[in-house]
Amino acid sequence: MGRRPRMQFEGAFYHVFSRGNWRERIFWDETDFAKFEEIMIEAMNWSGVRLYAWCLMPNHFHMLAETPDANLSEFMQRLQTRYAKYFNWAHQKVGHLFQGRYGARLCDKEAYFLELIRYIHLNPYRTKGRRLAALGAWKWSSHRFYVGQEESPEGMKRAMEDVLERFGKEPDSARKAYARFVADGLESGTWEDFYQVKGDQFVGGDSFIEDIKARSAHSRREEPRRLKRVKTVQELAEVVHRCYGVESEALRSSSLERKLTEARQAMVYVGRYHYRLPGVQMAAYLGRKPSAISEMLRQVGKQPERLATIHPLLEALECEV
Repeated sequence: MGRRPRMQFEGAFYHVFSRGNWRERIFWDETDFAKFEEIMIEAMNWSGVRLYAWCLMPNHFHMLAETPDANLSEFMQRLQTRYAKYFNWAHQKVGHLFQGRYGARLCDKEAYFLELIRYIHLNPYRTKGRRLAALGAWKWSSHRFYVGQEESPEGMKRAMEDVLERFGKEPDSARKAYARFVADGLESGTWEDFYQVKGDQFVGGDSFIEDIKARSAHSRREEPRRLKRVKTVQELAEVVHRCYGVESEALRSSSLERKLTEARQAMVYVGRYHYRLPGVQMAAYLGRKPSAISEMLRQVGKQPERLATIHPLLEALECEV
């Protein structure tokens, strides 16, 4: 019997996990942990996947990911392939590093968002036998960024803000409230109770599961577009100029005229999710901060009706194949 196809659709929210082949270690030392995080962040920024949390353990890892462009498989293939190549080279190994295909459970973000963040970050403290470290001392998770021990990685700031804003408006007080939330979960011992898996692929109620199945059935990515090759931001900007009738100077100006705003959003969305152009490069071209690019993408994700203004650019690129 063939394996069940992965459910992928725009805005899907997953708990992703994978372990070493035969449950062997996939991280031997701190260099391995750091390399995996480096590759993971690069794959996140390349794919447009949003990472809200992760935790790396000696023989497995957990991540909480959202896919604005229905491309979890694309992100995971890049991450696991690149890390496996590095690991085998660094440790003189051959063969498979990971055990089978990764696991990905679709989760009800609205109902369990904060509980899932805590669930991921408390992973080192629910192991059998002794804990790997005292609460907060296990370095290899995104928890250290949430509590302010280190500056957040490029591309993760907006996701962290989405989490911390739920704990307060002021950054310092929000971080403290978040830290209390995590500590209270460990102390109460009930922080795992919500995690009930249905059908081996869902964490949520029956209505959530029915909605997920309907959304997955109508995913925009079922028949990917065949687009002209675009290698640089400048090449894409030229098509935007012809498609929307806006000059490059106006596109890069501070004007909030509706026509220019829609053209910028289309350029950023298509550049990021269809061509994997780095957000920092598009920010530099448009004369804006990288955070402004992230906000444009976020606004499109929150208001699907804005996708209608992007279709002309995609059609122009299709016509030029």
